[in-house]
Formats: sequence, C-alpha cells, structure tokens
Amino acid sequence: VWISVCVFSSRTIVAIHKALKVTKIMDDENNDAPAFHPRREDPSHHRSGWDVDYRKASTFRVAGHPSVDEIDPDKIRMLPALAEDYYSNEIEIFGWEGILKAVLSGTRDKQSPLSKLREHETTIVREICSYIANQGASHVKLTIPAALVGQCHDRTRLRFNYGRLNDAGFRRDLIDDVNITSNGFDDGFVAFSRCGRVVFPPPANRNVNMLPFIFGRKESLPDDLQCYHTLIEQCPYMRDEVGKVGYLTVHESYVDATKAQRREGLHIESPGVFQDAPQDQTSFRPAVEHPWGMGMMFGTDRYEGGIFMASSVSNTSEVWDALVDKNYPGIVDKHGGCEYLRPLIGKGTKLQAGELIWMTDCTPHEALPQETSGYRQFFRVVSPYVSHWYADHNTSNPKVDLPKSVKIVKGNKFAK
Repeated sequence: VWISVCVFSSRTIVAIHKALKVTKIMDDENNDAPAFHPRREDPSHHRSGWDVDYRKASTFRVAGHPSVDEIDPDKIRMLPALAEDYYSNEIEIFGWEGILKAVLSGTRDKQSPLSKLREHETTIVREICSYIANQGASHVKLTIPAALVGQCHDRTRLRFNYGRLNDAGFRRDLIDDVNITSNGFDDGFVAFSRCGRVVFPPPANRNVNMLPFIFGRKESLPDDLQCYHTLIEQCPYMRDEVGKVGYLTVHESYVDATKAQRREGLHIESPGVFQDAPQDQTSFRPAVEHPWGMGMMFGTDRYEGGIFMASSVSNTSEVWDALVDKNYPGIVDKHGGCEYLRPLIGKGTKLQAGELIWMTDCTPHEALPQETSGYRQFFRVVSPYVSHWYADHNTSNPKVDLPKSVKIVKGNKFAK
C-alpha cells in the first residue's frame, strides 16, 4: 500500500508540475505560434497527452483567472444570473448612478423639451432613468468569468468559486444537468474569454473595416495586409471555417491623449452585421479538464462564430462579463448602443496590449480614451456568420466576393 501511495503521489506531483508549467505559457517567447483549430465532428474534443500547442487557447483562458482579492465566492455562486435576480435587493436604485447623459444634457438645453425637467433631476429625472434601467434588468445576464468555468469528462460543468490558486480548485462546484456550451442569451454563461496574445506588425497607417478574406488563405488578403495573416491564424477559430469568408478590421493611427480611436460608449455588435444571423452559431465550450482544477487540460476550448479582438495599447478597450438579450425590442438602439444598462453589468475588464479575446455579438464593450498620446493598432476578426455588409462603411476586397447570403446595404447607416 505504501508503495502504491508513493507511486500515486509521485505521478500526481509530476502531473501538477506539468500543469503549472503549462500555465506559464503566457510568458513563453513562443506565444505567437498559431492556435489549434478544432473540428466540429469531434464533439468531445478530448485528446490525451501534453500537446501544449493544442491546448494553448485553453491555457490562456485559465491563466487569466481573477486574483483571490477580486473574487467574491458568494457572488460567483450566483452566476450566471439575470440582473434583476442578481441585484434583487438593489434594483430600485438603478438609473440614478448610471443616469442617461442625454437626459441631463437636455435639462440644460433651452431648445430641448427636456429643459422643462430642470431642477427636477433628483425626482422626476431619477424616476425616468430608474424605470428605463429596471426595465432592462430582466434582459441582461451577468455571466461567469471564463477563467472560472470548465467541464469534466462526464459533461459536468465546473465553476471555480474561489479561483484556481492553491487549494481553491477543490472548493469548486460540479453542476449537473446544465448545458456545457454557452450559446445565445438563454443558455449563455460566458460573454468573453482570453484566448491568446498577439504581436502586431510594424504600423503603416492601414485602415480597413470588415474586409472580406478567406480563412486559412493568406493570399486572399491584400498585399499590404498579409502581415496580419499570422494574427488571424492565432485566433482559435474552428477548422471547419477554413475556406469560408471572414471579415478583417485593422485600424492603425496616432491617437491623442484623452481621445479614443474607436467607438466610445457602451454597446454590443448586434444588430448591425449580425441582425439576421442565427444566435446558435456563436458559442463557447470550455475544454475538458481535470476535475480538481489544477489547470490540467485534456482538450481545447471551442469558439464557434463570434468576434476575436486585440489592440496594441493597454487600457484602451473594456469588455464586460455580461450578455444583452438582443432579441428584446428596444433593449439597444439600431447601432447596438446601450449606455443606460451600465449600472446593471458590474465592473468591466480593461484589456492589455496584445491580449487576444473572443466575445459574442451580445457582449457589452467600449473603446476607452488613451492615457497618453501615441500610435495604436486595432485588430478584429468577425466570423463568417454575418447577415449584412455596409458598403459605405466597409472595405471591399477585389480578391474575395461576398457570400450570396450576405445582404449589401448602401447608404449611411448612421443617418436618421
């Protein structure tokens, strides 16, 4: 028995050592290697052995777990949860701390009908904003940070309420009879996930938006954008998407301090290019891992559809662990704006330079003003599952035709 225990212990120590070694992948010099692209016909995506490249995206997700100080186990246990349930004891105060900027501005504008509400900001205006925000609380879902979810071989979902450090993994929850694939709003439990780190090519004032290209084919990109093929291949998209049309956005420009390069204000990507796209084509499924939560992955995460995004400057993008029900009428404006929902979605995550994430089209996010002046590069890859393409705002590619299923919309999409 003593010999068996020693053998088991030594094997466990070796396994833990390998797991810890893998979790340091974010510091490796070779972190710009292409991601592994799983196939859909392998639903279990189980693979034994210690193939680091195969599990690279999964390892990035786990290595980005919140620190112990950032975790409130009691609140993590509640997730995923609708905002109205999560904040059931506080819901009446919403709308005041997140009061609509437009409403307040209108009370000071003599030409606006809202000027009649001046001097009533603490009563009538507060009540209006509280009503608006509260109405959305049943259509906003707070999700589990991606680093704190997993699954076992028996298709049980794992939720690491105390994080993944030290013995925290032993205090995780094993949740049966739930979906292990985060999909859409009703079945969604993850809104975004870290999945890699990219190194940007030297900037050259490139600026394209939703440019069509073909996954897996470098030659489908314009010559001046082929340097971004490496970044595209670092996105852990499904291997079944090779040969399909994806959409590349690259924005390289000098940005002054206090200015944002991209769109400010809380918003989601729907409706926009996804307005008629099926929501079941955007999903996340965590890799199979050891149930003790030691970071021992036996497979790879699966990212289907959605959006991959990164920038070269830290703290210029923020994203939230939340989902907005895009199918609820009026929950967002026609451009996906939802600033009034800010009080419902908690604290966001500011992305660091070169940090590659995946998110859904219903994940709240925004661009942030730069702290100091400097050059910024922005990179985004949108999955093949789009329904609309705006000719006046997007960039055509003479090498690639748009799929026949995509509706080409002409004119200014921001026109009233």
